[in-house]
Amino acid sequence: MNNLAGSESSDTAPDVFSDNINKNALALCYLACGQWLVCFTEGYCWTRTGERQATRMRTRYLQAVLRQEVGYFDLHVSSTAEIITGVSNDSFVIQDVLSEKMPNFLMNVSTFIGCYIMAFVLLWRLAIVMFPFILLLVIPGVVYGKILIGISRKMKQEYSKAETIAEQAISSARTIYAFVGETKAIAAYSAALQLPLKLGLKQGMAKGLAVGSNAVIFAVWSFMSYYGSRLVMYHGSRGGNVFNAGACVMVGGLSFGAGLSNMKYFADACSAGERIMEVIRRVPKIDLDNMEGQKALSSKIFAYKSQQGKVWPLVGGSGSGKSTAIALLQRFYDPFGGEILLDGIPIDKLQLKWLRSQIGLVSQEPALFATTIMENILFGKETATMDEVVQAAKTSNAHNFISQFPQGYSTQVSWIMLIS
Repeated sequence: MNNLAGSESSDTAPDVFSDNINKNALALCYLACGQWLVCFTEGYCWTRTGERQATRMRTRYLQAVLRQEVGYFDLHVSSTAEIITGVSNDSFVIQDVLSEKMPNFLMNVSTFIGCYIMAFVLLWRLAIVMFPFILLLVIPGVVYGKILIGISRKMKQEYSKAETIAEQAISSARTIYAFVGETKAIAAYSAALQLPLKLGLKQGMAKGLAVGSNAVIFAVWSFMSYYGSRLVMYHGSRGGNVFNAGACVMVGGLSFGAGLSNMKYFADACSAGERIMEVIRRVPKIDLDNMEGQKALSSKIFAYKSQQGKVWPLVGGSGSGKSTAIALLQRFYDPFGGEILLDGIPIDKLQLKWLRSQIGLVSQEPALFATTIMENILFGKETATMDEVVQAAKTSNAHNFISQFPQGYSTQVSWIMLIS
């Protein structure tokens, strides 16, 4: 039986042959148990590492986004879908590479090295002759990976455009309904999907060629059988060694090709990491902790000063700059000239978080976050007590209808409730 027991003759005693089979079978059982333990440890450690790294990256990404000045969103972010895609899809790509693709790559490369070492030990002539044929097993996977990388990047860009169209249509559903624009919105979305469809067909063609190239395996195996038979006839090699060495070469070559196929995922992960780190490393133009209440707004053409304890209305027509003045006071934007003083100190010298925490703002357009009513009120002051929360609700004439809810201030709300 392929000389696995190392016997030279065919008249080996049945008892000895059975003992050798039992020993080899027991050794394989021990090997299987060890492999299970190693694979379990590998899967657990890599998955845990990928999950932790992705969680840290998502947290730092969101912190970086929320740290940026308002002007960043005006100039660099076209929609909320862009931010959501960045924090979810890109981090998932990196997590997938760390948890699955990287260990798979290392496992396959290790298998290739180990198999070729075994092939050299068993039958070095066959290992040397078969080495060039490894390229026939590797090249299809490498070519397919390169083609797939380019197609995948283009498809992702085009799908992102389609997602933006869909997000804008859904978020502006009332406007679309009012102007009977459903057909136009659907047509725009369908047109945006045409290029990804063509790219998908190309991707399928490339995949079909890659799968069809598996026929090379049989060609390589047939040559190996031919050369192995000559080694048995003219060099006295054992048939079992020929088979084992050939199997090692085949398994090693296929493993190496499978390992290289992960390179496309590494490229995608590098691109995703660059996009995430670009936001994380960006230094906001307005950095994000006592105040007496004296303010001054001055420039070359306008100056205004208020006194502590006084209430001053800012009145003007639509578009006259009332909201802009408040935005400048909160440092949503920095003026090109002049300065805004707080207690005689330019506000760009003050810590941004502290400055904004001293200002109470009631926006013209209300906003509700997907949490409880109490948590929404606490956005104004994180350390507020329940009594302060109730008092704030009473001041804004909201306490009565909040109390009518079955769960009161613990009622879950969201921005959708603003529509009603």
